[in-house]
Amino acid sequence: MVRGGVMGKRPLRATTREALESTFRSSAEGLRAITRRVEGDGADLAQEACLKLVETAAREPIGAPTHLLFRLARNLVIDRLRNRTRTSRLFRSDEVAYDQHPCASADPERALLATERLRRALEVIDAMPSRRREAFLLHRIDGLSYLQIARAMGVSVKAVEKHLSAAMFELMQKMQAEEFDK
Repeated sequence: MVRGGVMGKRPLRATTREALESTFRSSAEGLRAITRRVEGDGADLAQEACLKLVETAAREPIGAPTHLLFRLARNLVIDRLRNRTRTSRLFRSDEVAYDQHPCASADPERALLATERLRRALEVIDAMPSRRREAFLLHRIDGLSYLQIARAMGVSVKAVEKHLSAAMFELMQKMQAEEFDK
C-alpha cells in the first residue's frame, strides 16, 4: 500500500489540540491507575505528565500520544518513588541514631554551630539570582510542587527543575566550601 507517496511510510501529522484533548479524556482512568501508586502526589504527577505531553507536542508531532502520555506518567512515578525511598533512607538512619543515643540536654556548642550554619545558608540563599531563589523558597519553604511553581512563576516545569537543581548545587558547594575554610 502506498501512503503519502512513500511505500510503507505513514506521513507524520502535527498533533492538534483536539487530538491531545481526546487523548486526555480517553486516558484519564489509565493515567490515574499509573499515578495512584504515589500516595498524595498522584494528581500532581498526572497533571505534570499531561503538561509534558503538551510541551512535547508543541515542539514536534507525536505519533502515539496515549503511549507517550503513559510513558511520561510512568517515568514521573518511578522518579518520585525513587526520591521518596532515598529521602526515607536518609531520615530513617538519623532517627535510629537518635533513638539509640538520646540527648538528655541540648549541647550549647552544637546549637551555636547549627545557628551559624543556618545563618550562612540564609546568606547563600539571599545571594542567589532572584528567579532561582524564588523557585527554591517556593519549593522548600512553601512546599509547592514543581507544577505549582511553574504556574506561579510563569515558566515551564523544566525551567523550575533547572532553577532548583542550580540552587541546591550552589547551596551545597558554598556550604561545603565554608566548612573547609574552618
